[in-house]
Amino acid sequence: MLNLFGVPVPDDIAAAAIKAAASKRAEESKKAYKPEHPWGKEAPDTESKAKKSAETAKKFFDAYMDQGFSREEAFELTKGNLNTKF
Repeated sequence: MLNLFGVPVPDDIAAAAIKAAASKRAEESKKAYKPEHPWGKEAPDTESKAKKSAETAKKFFDAYMDQGFSREEAFELTKGNLNTKF
């Protein structure tokens, strides 16, 4: 077998080099593989999401109160915003 430079290389050495390169590639792909969570995405951090949602709702409510809406109106408007995806 000839290599890129035209130098003859014994077949057993060429086969060993190809086998080593293939096994190295297989090891690298095994290291890089991370199996997915069995239920799809990883479980969300519900505590931080609930805290963020509460902070957002409070900001909406306070903004409506600052604009002169009554407590009931501000509450209803805030509920409507919580059901809307932005």
